[in-house]
Amino acid sequence: MNNYSKLNPDSFYAKLPGFLLIAVSAFTLSCTEPNLGLEVQDPADVVNLLRADDFAIRSSLERQDSVRSDELSANLLGAYNDPLLGNMRASFYTQLVPTVSNINLGDGFTPDSMVMVIPYRGFYGDITKLNGLQRFSVYRVLENMSREEVYYSNRSLQIESQALGTTGFIVPRVADSVTVTGVRDIPQMRIPVNLDLASDFAANSSSLLSIEAFTDFFKGVYVEAETYSTVPGNGAILDLILGSGARLDLYYKNNEADSLRVSFVVNDNCARFTRFNHTYKQEVLDIIENPALAAEKTYSQTMAGLRTRIDLPDLKTWQNGRNILVNEAKLYIPVNEEEIGIYGPNPILDLVTKNEEGSLIQTPDLVVGGNYPGGNYDSENKEYVFNIVRYIQGRLNDILEDQGLFIQSNGTAVSAYRVPLYGAENENKKMRLEILYQILPN
Repeated sequence: MNNYSKLNPDSFYAKLPGFLLIAVSAFTLSCTEPNLGLEVQDPADVVNLLRADDFAIRSSLERQDSVRSDELSANLLGAYNDPLLGNMRASFYTQLVPTVSNINLGDGFTPDSMVMVIPYRGFYGDITKLNGLQRFSVYRVLENMSREEVYYSNRSLQIESQALGTTGFIVPRVADSVTVTGVRDIPQMRIPVNLDLASDFAANSSSLLSIEAFTDFFKGVYVEAETYSTVPGNGAILDLILGSGARLDLYYKNNEADSLRVSFVVNDNCARFTRFNHTYKQEVLDIIENPALAAEKTYSQTMAGLRTRIDLPDLKTWQNGRNILVNEAKLYIPVNEEEIGIYGPNPILDLVTKNEEGSLIQTPDLVVGGNYPGGNYDSENKEYVFNIVRYIQGRLNDILEDQGLFIQSNGTAVSAYRVPLYGAENENKKMRLEILYQILPN
């Protein structure tokens, strides 16, 4: 489980030496984006700053275990065959609830059709012609789901072996509106559902009297995808907002009326979570197992996928007992633009660390928030730049233990980005750390 928690800034400041506490206080109160330390000296002294940029850096690649993926702002669905990484899959589980209580299907109930509706928002990958072909299937969930329970992205629930319905192989039309009963509607996937489910609803009419009764009888649905071909480059991950129109529609008639419809929807009260599956190429597995390979190339990936570890092994040796005040510290992470292809890089990455228990936590720079920590993709220079002045100062003053730094994809549970990175010792363009500093009296 790889969610990271906040580093308590109060405890961080409490351990700072006096001179640095003054700098941090000025830094916190400043309305501009500061360089730690510059606020406590005469601007004319800036010319006395020293610069260091020849630090040893080590990079290694890790698999994430899982991330919490329940009740988030978006869900993902789809499959694609990444030319660099391998086969990527996203599926989801969700409860459905009736829009009204005391549903009465009436005498002479006759189902006409049943459809699982899933609105689109966007995609990552290829949805053009044959390359975009995927088959989407919906299954009945056999285990209770609850919003009170925490669900992680490697969790699976028991489902019926036989699908309730499938689309066959289709190309998702994420930008095309559709006509439903003569009315234009938003872009959406429509999975036809076997009418045996409608008959099951009618045979258990007491389950339609309340939301509680219905969710006890019908636990929810599981929706998954598969690509038509395993050729690299095929498929896509779809971006969904289930609470904005996802539903199960039952069209029917009875002795009193034709063209009736009842809907079972996904709303804010429904438990739901996304599941991720990755089958990595052997080359990626080799990089994970052999840090020497990660020195040349590495990756960052969302969907609880991959992260890169950064180590600075000679930082304390460089300090050499000196009393150093760090004015600026930037970590440059270059992107291998030749391997991006159609898969856009992460718009933003986070740089996190670990606590003594090995759990991911925010660095003191990331705690600041806003634009200060950096991590936005620089498309002109093809790199990510992180401001880590607080982290470096904390390391030098033995406030922070050396637990490594980790390039963690931002929004890992709600987006499908991946980005190829040059390693710490790549001959073409390698990672680098640049520090501007002063030497103060001991």
